[in-house]
Amino acid sequence: MSEASEREETPDRPGAGASAVPEPGAGTAAEPGGGRGRWSWGRRHPRGAAAGHDGHPVPTGLAASLVTSGGMLLAMVEDLRMRGGDTPDEVRPLADTFARHCAAKEATVRKVLERHGEGARVVARDRQEGELIQDILDRALTGRHPEETRRLTIDGALTQMYQYLFHERRDLVPALERALPADESETLSAAFEAINHG
Repeated sequence: MSEASEREETPDRPGAGASAVPEPGAGTAAEPGGGRGRWSWGRRHPRGAAAGHDGHPVPTGLAASLVTSGGMLLAMVEDLRMRGGDTPDEVRPLADTFARHCAAKEATVRKVLERHGEGARVVARDRQEGELIQDILDRALTGRHPEETRRLTIDGALTQMYQYLFHERRDLVPALERALPADESETLSAAFEAINHG
């Protein structure tokens, strides 16, 4: 008997008459930690935010602006690393963008988290790490490092910036989502964008 004539229904191979694609609305959301190929789009987070492909809530408002800005910085870091750039002219755009990102974050994210009593330790560490990275970049750009160690200094700053942006996404974004109502988050998002792109 051939496999074609014996249609046994299995989870990975529907039998005769069964549709390989469930009807819209017939599927259920993927289980927590569920995998690929599940009906996971369109799920809603308990607070109302849409869930992403991995089941985590998609940031909105100020948190979304912070994630977008951080993502742009990560792309700039990767571009600089791939090109092997270490001259002041190559590093300056990244340093300027990072400075604007930190200024926008100081004026909005950090202030609102401190005001709402959310993670004072996280805010203090974020501020300290951001200032350290800016200081390293400034010293590298102004030539206060010997020429022979500039590449190493810039590589170190890029590595620290990468980790800093990862911590920002891991620690600050969830704190913002917990602390801010949607209307305040949208207002602060506009302020963040104005400073960051100003």
